[in-house]
Amino acid sequence: MVETLKNLKLNFILASVLYVLLGLVLLIRPGASGILLCRLLGGTLLLYGLFTILGFLIRDRSGAFRLELLFGIVAAAVGAFFLIWPMAVLSILPVIMGIYVVVDSLVALQRAVELHRLEYPRWWISLLLSLVGVALGVLLLTRPFSAVEAVFMLIGGVFLYLGCSDLWSLYKVSRLTRELRKRAPIDVDPIDID
Repeated sequence: MVETLKNLKLNFILASVLYVLLGLVLLIRPGASGILLCRLLGGTLLLYGLFTILGFLIRDRSGAFRLELLFGIVAAAVGAFFLIWPMAVLSILPVIMGIYVVVDSLVALQRAVELHRLEYPRWWISLLLSLVGVALGVLLLTRPFSAVEAVFMLIGGVFLYLGCSDLWSLYKVSRLTRELRKRAPIDVDPIDID
């Protein structure tokens, strides 16, 4: 039991350190991180697609497996696209998100006008939020790569925070446990009981 707890603690520390390192990489090199993630995802999709196609060719080629062949071809093609043109993938995602945000914000703008017409006292809050949404959507459309880098930096900051907070809490729990054992020693440690 003690060995299991020690292994869990070690795994917890290693995961926290990995969070910190990944967070730092995403904060310092967001563009390169995005390309690396695209290539990893592309490689995974390409391998999945090729194995699926190969599985179709080896097995009975009945109609039941034709859909599997289609999925394999699509996965391999998407994976190859991610590997060959990672910058295009990184620039497409924010554009799609930008279009969605602009459309959604324009619908919210229409709701704000409707609230004003209905004489709702705080209609201007809805108007302000929808205008901010339109601005953010336009930013995603006009500066897609910068937006992707900002998202990766945000994710990096979150990972860095999680790793540091996990390490800090583990340190505090370990320290408190040692202090409690010094203050009130016990004959049989509950951890040692099987």
